[in-house]
Amino acid sequence: MSFARVKYIFLFSVSPGLLLALAGAGCFLVSGISHAEELKEPITVNGDKVEYLQEKKVVTASKNIVVTYKDVTMTCDKITVYLDTKEGIAEGNVKITQKGGYLTGEKIIYNFEQKTGHIVDGYVNSAPFYGKAQEMDKVSEKQVNLKRGYVTTCDLEKPHYRIQSRQIRIYMDDKIIAKHILFFVGDVPVFYLPYYIQPIKERSAHITVIAGKSDKWGYFGLSSMRYHFSEIAKGRFRFDYREKKGIAEGIDNYYDTKKVGAGSAKFYYTNENDRTAIRAKSRTKEPERKRWRTQVKHRWDILPETIANFEFNSFSDQDFIKDYIYKEYEELSTQAEDYNYLSVITTKDQYVMTLLARKRYDKFYTVVERLPEVKIEIKNFALGKNSPFYYQAALDGVYLNKRFAGSTEKDLDIIRFDAYNQLTYARRLFGFWSVSPYAGNRHTFFSRNRWGDTNLVRNIFNFGIDNSTKIYRIFDVETDLFGMEIHKLRHIITPSANYYHTHQPSISPDNLTQFDSTDSMAKANGISLSLQNKLQTKRGSSPDGPMESVDLANLIVSSNFDFTVEQGSWDVSDFKRQKFQNVNVLLELNPYPWMFIQHKSTINTKRQTVEHADIDITARYEDDLLIGTSYRYEDVKSGRNGTLIGELNCRLGPEWGVRAYERFNLFGGKRKLEEQEYTLYKDLHCWVLELTYNIQGPYDKPVDQTIWFVLRLKAFPDAAFGFKRQ
Repeated sequence: MSFARVKYIFLFSVSPGLLLALAGAGCFLVSGISHAEELKEPITVNGDKVEYLQEKKVVTASKNIVVTYKDVTMTCDKITVYLDTKEGIAEGNVKITQKGGYLTGEKIIYNFEQKTGHIVDGYVNSAPFYGKAQEMDKVSEKQVNLKRGYVTTCDLEKPHYRIQSRQIRIYMDDKIIAKHILFFVGDVPVFYLPYYIQPIKERSAHITVIAGKSDKWGYFGLSSMRYHFSEIAKGRFRFDYREKKGIAEGIDNYYDTKKVGAGSAKFYYTNENDRTAIRAKSRTKEPERKRWRTQVKHRWDILPETIANFEFNSFSDQDFIKDYIYKEYEELSTQAEDYNYLSVITTKDQYVMTLLARKRYDKFYTVVERLPEVKIEIKNFALGKNSPFYYQAALDGVYLNKRFAGSTEKDLDIIRFDAYNQLTYARRLFGFWSVSPYAGNRHTFFSRNRWGDTNLVRNIFNFGIDNSTKIYRIFDVETDLFGMEIHKLRHIITPSANYYHTHQPSISPDNLTQFDSTDSMAKANGISLSLQNKLQTKRGSSPDGPMESVDLANLIVSSNFDFTVEQGSWDVSDFKRQKFQNVNVLLELNPYPWMFIQHKSTINTKRQTVEHADIDITARYEDDLLIGTSYRYEDVKSGRNGTLIGELNCRLGPEWGVRAYERFNLFGGKRKLEEQEYTLYKDLHCWVLELTYNIQGPYDKPVDQTIWFVLRLKAFPDAAFGFKRQ
């Protein structure tokens, strides 16, 4: 029997009577397992013409066929389905779609249950990779093997580049593995690799090459090759050459043990100025110098609430990272004591417990070692059900050893135990006023002070009261003034005034060796004031979307008013010295969805000067235009320093674009244009070609000029082939 444009659901074996009844309704159920179980996962076939051979348990269909089974969809021109084996032979424009990508071919033999099959003249899409081969074997739900084929990130019929091999394995939504590959640009083979692996979700390519010229290095070439042998042996081999420095090599290894954590181990070494370095004839020969860095990082989630972190760094000298790996130098902490540590942190609902060990390794750093430190912080918790009283505490024990750079100064060490307890009463009065008076005491044991006296205990008592409220008003404003799109305005005012008092410590900080803030605690008496003004409106995220609250403006002004007087002195002149401390200002403006302005500043009331100020303005129009400018100002005791930075990124069309960067010093004899950089880039479909000109120093007397080009894969933007400055 045959039907036109009907739907079939094959579940493999029912009684003939039920089969005929269902046939009359245009539906077949054929099953070899219980009906209730199989009805959960049917094979559904739609087609213009379908035939069912009951004795052979074979279904054939043709024209406009759509077959679905679980999360797999198949379309084709012709198909034969063998119900006993759940296998189908599909021909003509066959396409199989599943999570992670799809496959196409002229002929596919496919097992719907096992999600395996054989494909002739196949194509696989597992974005961002695309593969093509004379034959493909889908050996599991996620793995496809290509025979005599290629993979690429270019989706054109004739890709701009391809990675070709006799055998390629694609693990959909995971990685690509191939042996003995040739890398083609167009039809030209560029290089050969014996082994290739590329994680699909990783944003870096197998090989990167950067070349250029700088005054410090001369001509240079920086290269790396990624390896991925296992989850505990994957990373990059590095091989670099600098004309004025010589050869350098290194390895960045990343690992994941699955059971005891994951981390990285990095090593980089160069014998600077050895015989591989090429110098100008007029240049004085410099002595050879062995330079290196070693870094190990590890994180282990021991329990859901317990995390261990370990970091070790060692450098041949203080300037190594700055000289050779500047990008990483900018990301590293400026505090040398943060370089080497082991910490174990347990976070519970009631408390946080921290074990910290910190040790100096390189002698050219001054470091406060903690060998070790154990701290328990008890969070605020109510003393009874619905109680307004809250208790918090902190217990800390540590052996401190301050080691100075070099060997001219003697190490300073103490044992210190610190205990703090605080009781807080939290209430809301009159429905709008939040008030929280508190009182606390601190007892600290010091094994010695700076004069050599031993076994000392310092007592400090403190109390205060936190006050805050929030008032607001809604204005019925509907306007598009200057295109700002305002739908009602809500003005929120949040003032706070917090009084604090710390009694004179029983041991003055002048008598203690200063290791950290615990040792510098002193008498304090004042009010912390803050006033926040926020202006909100509602805007739609899309023309037909819901309205969302947006902060148009946010202004926070805060300062401390100190009225501490010397003990036993209440002279009028003492009160005249009472004054505001530094005033901090934060202003954020968001007048348009495409514009953001932020200002931060600190005003020194004693000197009546702006100590530092930052202003950032960013404007973006979709992906076609980005303009940014920032200003950084510092007044280090009148040694003023101001830097103005401007950035521009503009698309000139669907293929072309420009970028510009300027950094200008505005003050004193240092007033100069410090750096300029201009880039012209072109979209080459699957690549982006960039040509950049960089100037270090003023334009009339440049310190360093560099021109480079970069050819960057769009699918892996961290991968670069071409010429570039480090």
